[in-house]
Amino acid sequence: MKKRNRRKYPRIKICNPISYDCVDEEGNLLDQNMAIALDVSQNGILLETPQKIESKTISLLFVDLENEVVEIPGTVVFSIKKKDMKFKSGINFQGTREENIHFAKMVIQAYHCQKSDPVYINGVQV
Repeated sequence: MKKRNRRKYPRIKICNPISYDCVDEEGNLLDQNMAIALDVSQNGILLETPQKIESKTISLLFVDLENEVVEIPGTVVFSIKKKDMKFKSGINFQGTREENIHFAKMVIQAYHCQKSDPVYINGVQV
């Protein structure tokens, strides 16, 4: 039986590196790490991480196409281990509606630009 999709907004598949900071209730930094963003919507993002995200509060950061740091606060909804030994973590954005949409838009634009630009290693396109 197929699972019913109860999402409020559609998800757009991406594959972007993204940085995250875990913070406690007082805003103190607990951990910093990198993840791969797997999909994004107007109000959240799915991350793949090498370890479980233990904190409930998180700040997501990445560099946009103009080399500006784009940041959004979020709440960790879940962080579960998968068969491949990596963790999937659902993050709910905690910015204003406009901030959430701006963050999602910038992540999607970065993904599409990265996808369309050829990548060269030692002068050879890969």
